[in-house]
Amino acid sequence: MKKILTFDCYGTLLDPSPLYGLIGQIAKEQGLSSEKAIHIFSSYEDRLMYGESFMKYDELLLQALTYCDMEMNCDGFASQYERVILVHKTFQPFPDVLAALRVLKEMGYELVLLSNTTHQMMRWYVEALEHWFDDWLVAENTKCYKPDLRFFQMAEQKFDLRTREHFHIAKGYWWDIVPASKLGWRKIWVNRAHLKKGREMEQSYWMVSSVLEVPPILEANKTIR
Repeated sequence: MKKILTFDCYGTLLDPSPLYGLIGQIAKEQGLSSEKAIHIFSSYEDRLMYGESFMKYDELLLQALTYCDMEMNCDGFASQYERVILVHKTFQPFPDVLAALRVLKEMGYELVLLSNTTHQMMRWYVEALEHWFDDWLVAENTKCYKPDLRFFQMAEQKFDLRTREHFHIAKGYWWDIVPASKLGWRKIWVNRAHLKKGREMEQSYWMVSSVLEVPPILEANKTIR
């Protein structure tokens, strides 16, 4: 059966900073603190993912914006919901990504995205990634957000990962490397923040700073299960 790689999307392949830049810009347009607005938005984005019943990511974004309005004492965030959705169309790959994906496809890997997002947003992301990906699984399918183990278990079932040569590749340590470790997946941590090291309990994994470092690791370990 064909060998397969699963990838995290945000921060691993695509740079999500335009979203937070827009939140700061919306605050600035109203004479408010960009830094405070970004902090509030990010805090509620996480709270709504992990402290509430599941809601689709686009719906979650609207709720986070209403909390920004409440905490910033204004009415200027939720009214900009459409801008916040459409900014996701502008996310671009990190400079190392497209060349690496090309090499991985040439090596014969099926490429799959696992992401805390919606189908519509994923269509935009796949276009930005020049359609190198074969399939995806998103929170809209799983009705939960990574690092919930159910997300990863659904990926195992959908893509038959237990019977295939498989690596998971991700920047998100808590969101991806930890749950992948619990399931015994082989994993490559894309340490874009250049942290000194991860935790001992998630060993073993490979640590890289660029996706371009992934193909040599796969070549050297292709016979290991």
